[in-house]
Amino acid sequence: MTAKRNNNAQSGSVSRTRDEMDQAGTDPISRLGRRRFLWASGVVLAGSFAGCLGGANEESDDDDDGPSSVDEWLADTGNHDSVEDVTGESAVTVEVGAKGNDGANAFAPAAISITPGTTVTWAWVDGYHNVVDTDGQFDSGEPEQNATFEHAFETAGTAYYYCKPHESMGMKGAVVVEDGATENGVDGQ
Repeated sequence: MTAKRNNNAQSGSVSRTRDEMDQAGTDPISRLGRRRFLWASGVVLAGSFAGCLGGANEESDDDDDGPSSVDEWLADTGNHDSVEDVTGESAVTVEVGAKGNDGANAFAPAAISITPGTTVTWAWVDGYHNVVDTDGQFDSGEPEQNATFEHAFETAGTAYYYCKPHESMGMKGAVVVEDGATENGVDGQ
């Protein structure tokens, strides 16, 4: 068999045929096998591509603590005007699939303020949805319809949650758990 060489005068590089590389032991495809080579190439390419884009739902590295406020978290939610104060209630219901965000894609109310010990029940009113906390405290599971899900909030803080299939449409909510103390540090009633 005749060896083919392609001399490139501009760069001074020499191209070898696959047969020449195979005989010299430098053909990466022959050394690894075609499938393994293609798999390795695909992994490298996919990793490079994913690194450029970042994850669709990832927050930037500058903001690892999540949203800085309820208003920031709900900025793209069509039905959020304020945090509804339901402190003092032992049980609160939030509608899942309420009208909003161009369809039945809202939590109503979008944000509530409660006291520790309150149980929040999410009740589906329309569509296939779920309830997922951004910090992993609670998750209703796969999207479903005609369901209920509840979670008892025992400690002060803010829980940000969303419907996984409709988060990009603005189907998000927040539960602000007040510390239960008054201004002078005495437990509130």
